[in-house]
Amino acid sequence: MATVNYGLSAEGFKRKRLPEIITSLNDRIADKLGGAIETTPNSIFGQIHGIYGFEIANLWELAENIYNAMYPSTAQGVSLSNAAGLAGIKQITAEKTIVKATCFGTEGTLIPYGAQISSSRNAAMIFSCDETNAVISADKANTVSCTLDSEPVAGVMYSITMDGIQKTYTAASGDNKTTVLTALAAQFTFGDRTLAVVNDVLTIAMLDAESTFAISFGAGISVSSLGSPVEFISEATGAVSPSVGELTNIITAYTGWSSVRNDAPAVVGRDDETDIALRQRWNASVYDRASAMVEAIQAAIYANVPGVLSAIVYENDSDEADEYGRPPHSIEAVIQGGEEQRIAKTIWQYKAAGIDTFGDEHIQIADSQGVKHVMNFNRPTEIKVWLNVVISENPDESISAVAVTEVTEALLKKGNEQLVGEDVVLQRYFATIFSATKGIGYINLTAATGDTPSEYTASNIVISPRELATFDMSRIEVTVAE
Repeated sequence: MATVNYGLSAEGFKRKRLPEIITSLNDRIADKLGGAIETTPNSIFGQIHGIYGFEIANLWELAENIYNAMYPSTAQGVSLSNAAGLAGIKQITAEKTIVKATCFGTEGTLIPYGAQISSSRNAAMIFSCDETNAVISADKANTVSCTLDSEPVAGVMYSITMDGIQKTYTAASGDNKTTVLTALAAQFTFGDRTLAVVNDVLTIAMLDAESTFAISFGAGISVSSLGSPVEFISEATGAVSPSVGELTNIITAYTGWSSVRNDAPAVVGRDDETDIALRQRWNASVYDRASAMVEAIQAAIYANVPGVLSAIVYENDSDEADEYGRPPHSIEAVIQGGEEQRIAKTIWQYKAAGIDTFGDEHIQIADSQGVKHVMNFNRPTEIKVWLNVVISENPDESISAVAVTEVTEALLKKGNEQLVGEDVVLQRYFATIFSATKGIGYINLTAATGDTPSEYTASNIVISPRELATFDMSRIEVTVAE
């Protein structure tokens, strides 16, 4: 019989387990005493060696864990994070959701740091002001409504100055408020904002609710509503994702602050990076040291842009446009989450010189010389996935009383791990269902897509390179068959 070498050797670490430890103790004592000894569990030696054996086994387990803590494939928790640090990889900690909300009120109103707002549908979804000098101001407005103080008088000149550009209109006989405001609005040709006159009120609003403009009015025109964007951050970490228009409750009221509304999509936070995700990023870390390759760009986006949930980079290295419309010699990054300027800056830093970027998002950045460049990328189109699960009980084991809840939550967690361009393979979800609860004997799983569920089928859902399968608790139906 071959001799087993325990401990550290050229083959790695071999741990001695409790049965081998007790056998070794029994053999050593018998050899020392020069004869056979009684080692049954109720004997003196059996009792003593059992106690010592457990303590020694714990030390062997500790030694094995110390050995495993050095390598990404076996380390866990803090040990994995520390081991990753040797390669310059930091574990991504939980991040909070950031949102720009429009605060409405009177000119000059201060929104103090820490002022809180919340969701109209979920009072526990609380956000706090993350700016130290946030002010509702016409010099930093994203929406303004104005009207004439009284009916216009013929020969009186009215004026509006927006971003340094002044437009005037002299009222004629028979003009009313709408006539004057419409004439003033028609003279502006900005393409990044809307100007509309409704019920004698001119409303000017930025198309991008996070952008601002400066505005002032001549005599006879007054402001009826003024809003400025203010940055708020969620109290809780993780994927807190308010819908546009959901944050409307003011928790800490201040004089001059009348209302709030989030008109721009949030930069959604994320939970602590899991050990599995960190190991995968470790494996890709070699690309993070490189540049001018799609893997390097992808790794850099994950590493350098907070809030990125999923990123994939495609390349067309041919001399013709490819089937997805990418121009010759171009790259396309499809990114979920993350702030646009940081994404654009990272793409610029890691892409090859002379290679074009492709996408519907066009972000201008400046290089180290101050030269302006436009970086293009895409946001994934979300494909709503509906799941219908029917489970039946295993004859040999009673099904859990909370099986429906456990399966639903497990499916949602699994679904949220889908990456951009990744097909929904239903077979991968069976293991998730079986491991979520006890007592399941049979599963019938079907899926559908769309704003409302179309026909449910057992077929996989094909996701294009620019799409992302999304899941929600309300779109997962789990029932237990009678």
